[in-house]
Amino acid sequence: MSDVLMDCTGHRVDWTSLGGIGLRARELAAEIARVAGVTVFSPGSLPERLGPGVRLVTRESAWAAELRRSDIVYSFDSPSPERLASVADRGLPMIVENAPPLEHALYPSLARRADRESRYRETVEAYRRQLAGGAFFTCRSAVERATLVANLCLTGRVTVEAMRASGALDGLVTTIPVGFSESAAEAARRRLAEAGGERSSREGPFRVVWSGGLWTYLDPLFALESVRIARSRGVPVELVFLYGRENPDNAAVLSGLLGAVERYGCGGYVTIRQAPLGRAEYFRVLAGASALLCVGRRGVENDTCVRLRIRDSRLFGLPTVVDRHGPTFDELARDGLAHGADDPEEGAAALAVIHRRRGERAPLDAYAYRRTARDLCAWIEKRKGER
Repeated sequence: MSDVLMDCTGHRVDWTSLGGIGLRARELAAEIARVAGVTVFSPGSLPERLGPGVRLVTRESAWAAELRRSDIVYSFDSPSPERLASVADRGLPMIVENAPPLEHALYPSLARRADRESRYRETVEAYRRQLAGGAFFTCRSAVERATLVANLCLTGRVTVEAMRASGALDGLVTTIPVGFSESAAEAARRRLAEAGGERSSREGPFRVVWSGGLWTYLDPLFALESVRIARSRGVPVELVFLYGRENPDNAAVLSGLLGAVERYGCGGYVTIRQAPLGRAEYFRVLAGASALLCVGRRGVENDTCVRLRIRDSRLFGLPTVVDRHGPTFDELARDGLAHGADDPEEGAAALAVIHRRRGERAPLDAYAYRRTARDLCAWIEKRKGER
């Protein structure tokens, strides 16, 4: 079988430090492994079994050797310019999944640098090289497909011949919505069944989870205020922030949140988890949640991207309180999971509605990668047949 080398750059795929991109790559690897051998290249990840047909390589020095034994490279967010160059030098076809690097310009670690503009241009240039060198592109939503196709047009990748073959550019781009693997769906169903067996979903704690990190383009204080208002109205809501470990790009947001919790005396019903979350604990926490809450700030990052953690909404069938000013709301509204909130008062009202309507939950199977990654797997099989 053809070997696909998935370059995760700096995104870890082990559960101790797993982010949205690492999880996306990990689960797509499991699906691709049905038609090709897969190597996940993730320097810095801890050694871990990723599933049948998937190897994990964590040594940076192994890149050249892994590239030599591979037939296709899959490149993601924040690509290494050096590794992109090495792929081009070997003439390997490259699958690309990335969006315009807008959020990167908001990173405090970049903004503090004297050479921030030139460093940011390097990030943009790496994205341009992905567009120029990619043989096939995957995206996660309709809005990301639109920005991708516009950028492909500007870089000369959209041609008359390609458009005549398919006005949808099916031979060049496929949309794989944010979803989940078969094994994740099985684990979620098992955990949801166990949670249902222990207590009715209308009984027990009304626990709401913030699952998407603490980044500058998000507004966790909105969530805190919504919960405070809801509790003042008799809704017994508890709030858990997952992934609260400090790093250079979330330190100010985390500090502000910790200070607000102390200032308002919310420690009895607000938890900020700063320790890594293992896989079993992740499923236990999400299966025991009644809702998710993730509110973004206004800005072009939220205008042009769907948050990767809507996977949690779809995997566990969880109603989600979310801002209306971006495609994340549009996607979850179509799924019947979105409760829009433009201010904390409306957020509190949404929590009250969810509390009254608590019921059974299940994975939204339409988002299983077994269904949605078929075009990607077919493209890989076709390239394998052309060798």
